[in-house]
Amino acid sequence: MDGKALVFLSLEEMLSRFVELWNALSPAGMAEDNLGRALKTPVLPPPPLKLSGRLLGYPGHKNRNPIAIELQLLGGLFIEDLADDPSLSEEFLKEAYCRSGALSQYAVVSKELLKTRYTTFFEQQTGVSPLPATDKKGTSRQLTTDIIAAGLSRRPILLVGDVGVGKTTFVKNLIKVEAKEEMQNAIVLYIDFGSKPAVAEELRSYTVGEIIKQLREDYGIDLEDKQFVRGVHNQRIQAFGKGIYSELKELDPSAFKVKEIDYIAGLVADKEEHLRLSLEHASKGQKRQIVVFLDNVDQRLPHFQEEVFLIAHSIASNWPITAFVALRPETFSLSRAKGTLAAYQPRVFTIEPPRVDQVILKRLQFALHLLQDSGRLPGTSSGFSLQSERLELYLKMLIDAFTNRKEIIELIDNLCSGNVRRALEYIQVFVGSAHVDSAKILEAMERAGRYTLPIHEFLRAIIHKDGEYYDPAATPIIPNLYDIVADDAREHFACLLTLAYIEHAGQVGGAYGFVERQKIYEFLREQGFHQHQITSTVNRLLEAELVLTPVGLKGAQEERLRITTAGAYMLKKMCVSFAYVDAMIVDTPIIDAAVRANINDEKTIEGRQARVVNFIAYLDESWSKLKPTATILDWNALSSTAKANAEEVRRRIGA
Repeated sequence: MDGKALVFLSLEEMLSRFVELWNALSPAGMAEDNLGRALKTPVLPPPPLKLSGRLLGYPGHKNRNPIAIELQLLGGLFIEDLADDPSLSEEFLKEAYCRSGALSQYAVVSKELLKTRYTTFFEQQTGVSPLPATDKKGTSRQLTTDIIAAGLSRRPILLVGDVGVGKTTFVKNLIKVEAKEEMQNAIVLYIDFGSKPAVAEELRSYTVGEIIKQLREDYGIDLEDKQFVRGVHNQRIQAFGKGIYSELKELDPSAFKVKEIDYIAGLVADKEEHLRLSLEHASKGQKRQIVVFLDNVDQRLPHFQEEVFLIAHSIASNWPITAFVALRPETFSLSRAKGTLAAYQPRVFTIEPPRVDQVILKRLQFALHLLQDSGRLPGTSSGFSLQSERLELYLKMLIDAFTNRKEIIELIDNLCSGNVRRALEYIQVFVGSAHVDSAKILEAMERAGRYTLPIHEFLRAIIHKDGEYYDPAATPIIPNLYDIVADDAREHFACLLTLAYIEHAGQVGGAYGFVERQKIYEFLREQGFHQHQITSTVNRLLEAELVLTPVGLKGAQEERLRITTAGAYMLKKMCVSFAYVDAMIVDTPIIDAAVRANINDEKTIEGRQARVVNFIAYLDESWSKLKPTATILDWNALSSTAKANAEEVRRRIGA
C-alpha cells in the first residue's frame, strides 16, 4: 500500500466530515441544519421494480363494446336519476326508500361494533345524548314533533350521519312521506350546499338568495311585489308618513311619494332583514309553520360546516323558522370539543345506514317496474337504443344476484362500510364495465332465462374500473395490501398484520373496538418493522378507510383506531380471492429477482392463473422470514384458501 495506512472512520465521523465539506463548498446562507437533518434520516432503498413499471401505457384503458356503452348509461340511473327525478320523487320514496338503522346481516365484524358508532361512545366523545332518527315504526315521533317544537325552542336540529348513509334521501322521505301530514300546511325550504357557494364567505348571501327564490317559485311569495312589501313594512311606512316629510303630503304629494318610495326601497335593500320580516308576515298572515333543511353540508370542509351551523342557529333564534342541519359525526365531535358547537346545546338525531343490500335491491326493482310500465327508463334519451326487453333481462339478472348471490351481497355490503353512496357507485361501475362480457350475459338470459353472476366478474369490474390494469390511484378504497415501501419482503404482510391486531385487540379491550395507536406501533416494531414502514402502513389503512378513528380523522391527530367492515372483509376474504390477487400482482414490488423474472404480463386466464400460483409461493417464502410473534395472523390458512381459489380457476378452465 506504498506505506500508507488505511484509516477507518465511523459513520458519525463520515457524516460530520461530509457536513464540513458541504458547508465549505456551499453558497453563503446554505442551511446546515437542513442538511444535517437529511443526513441523519434513514435513507431507504428504492422499492423494487413493480410489473406496472414494465408495462407500456400503464394502467391502460379497457374499451367497451356498444352494449356496454349503453349499459353504462343505465348505471347512472342508480346513483342520481331515479332518486332525483321530481316526477318520480314521491313514488320512488314510497317504493324504494330503506329505513336507516337496520344492522347488516352480512357484516364480517361483530354486531357490537356496528351498534356503538352513535351510542355510548358518541355520547362520551361529545357530551350530547343523541336520539335515533328512526325506530321500528319508521321516523321517530320525537323528530316529527320537533318540527314544530324546535320553532318554539329557537335552536336548530342536527341530523348527524356518516358520509353516504343517505341523509339527503332521509330528509326527502321525511318531507314527502313520513312527516307529510306535519308538512302539509308548512312552508318547506330545502337548501343544497353540495356545490354552492364556492367559498364560505358567500354562505349568508347564498342562503338568503335561495330562500327568496324558493318562496317565489314554490309558494308564490314575491318579496319584491309592491303590495306584499307594503304589507310587510306597513308599520314602518305608517311611521314614515308621520315623520319629517309628512307635510309634503299636502305641499307636494309627488315629492312625498318619491321620498316614500326611496324609503321603502331602502327597507327592501337590506335583504336579510327584509327576508326575516317577510317570513314573519307570511307565517302570521297564512298561519303556516316555516321549516328549512340545510343539506349536503357534510360534503364541504369543516370550517364551511361550522359556518352553516352558525347561520342555522342565527335564523332559528331570530326568524320564525325550524332549522335542520345535516352534519358528519367527525365535524360535530371536533366542533363540539373546540369549535362553534362548543357554546351550544343542540338537539341531535342520528341517521344510521340502512341495509345496503336492500337499498340496491329496491332500486333495481323500482327501475324494472318503471321499465315494464313504460317501456323505457326516465333519464334515458330518445337515442337510447338498447331494446327494453334486453334491458329488462339485464335488470332481472342483477335482481337475482342481489337476492340469491350471498357472496356478492357480502362483498358489497362490507366494502362500503355503511356508505350507501359508495355501494351504488360499485353498481354503477359494474353495469357497463368493459371487464364484463355483457353480450354473454344477455345471451344467457335470452336463452335460459337466468345468468348466475360469479363474484370474480363483479370484483374484477370494481377493482379495475376503466383501466386495463389495477391502478391504486383510480381505486383508492381498494388498496394493495401487499405493497411495500422498503426493500423488505416481510412488509408484504404489514397491512394484514395491522388489521388482524386491531381487530383482535379491539375485541378483547372493551373500548368499543378501538385500540391505542401506540400499542399498534409497538406490535409492529416487535415484528421488526421500522418507523417509516409502520407510519406508511397505518396511513394507507386510514386513507382506504379500512380502519377509522373515533371522529373519522385520517391524520395523526387521533390516538385510537378501530377496524371497519371493509377492513375486516379485506383481511378475511378479499386478500386471497383470485380476482384480487391477480390484480395486485401488477402493483406489488417483488424482492426476489428470480421470482420477479417470472412475473410477467399475462393476457390469457391460463397465464394469469399460473402467475397467481407463483406469487402465492413467493408470499409463503416471505412469510417464513417473520418473527414467531406474528401468529396474530394465520397466513397459512389464508394461503391455503388462496391456493384453493387458484385451483378452482384452473379446474374451470381445464388447464
